[in-house]
Amino acid sequence: MYIANIPLSQNTTIKQTDTIAFALDRMEDFQFHLLPVVDGDNYLGYITQNDLLNALDDQFTVATIHLRTDPIYVMASQHPYDAIRLMTAYHMDILPVLDEHNNFRGLLTSLELIKTISVLQSLNDVGAIIVLEIGAHDFSLSKIAHLVEVENCQILNCSTQAVPENATIQVTIKVNQSNIANLLSSFARQNYKVMASFNTLQEFDDLEDRYKQLMNYINI
Repeated sequence: MYIANIPLSQNTTIKQTDTIAFALDRMEDFQFHLLPVVDGDNYLGYITQNDLLNALDDQFTVATIHLRTDPIYVMASQHPYDAIRLMTAYHMDILPVLDEHNNFRGLLTSLELIKTISVLQSLNDVGAIIVLEIGAHDFSLSKIAHLVEVENCQILNCSTQAVPENATIQVTIKVNQSNIANLLSSFARQNYKVMASFNTLQEFDDLEDRYKQLMNYINI
């Protein structure tokens, strides 16, 4: 998966010959806080809404504003995770996307990025989520995968987060089953600490019970 495979917002650029008033209107239309500035397809930099609002006259052209040329963009050949890193580091919800020739390809929005990550990590697939706490020296993904497979489940997604305070690793896995009672028992027998589980069959049963209780109450 490359950023080039993600739907990008097109026709979102302005030129240096455009007026500041025109650029502000474009920002309002797109609901973006910045816009890329191009010369043909060549990416020159970007301007922010504050840059435009601070101009002395909105009939001046964009050329009168100092362009921001910080390397806050992603290449079409990069992975979506690179876009997440940049958006997080610079507190941005859109990023310009360039090709290898510095040509502007479009704007990547946080919404489209979230949709892509959801597909990559199987977040839309049915299944349960389990959070384990494991000693940093005891972590073995192959062992966890073996326990999951023994219980006739498959790992759809796995992520880890180090917890330096107690020298442990939190492992979050998503499996392709919601009935995971046996799997949770298997983890317990192997001395894995189950911190939490979500989207389990028990949760669905509880939800159905609450729904029935509500309907009974309404019909009284």
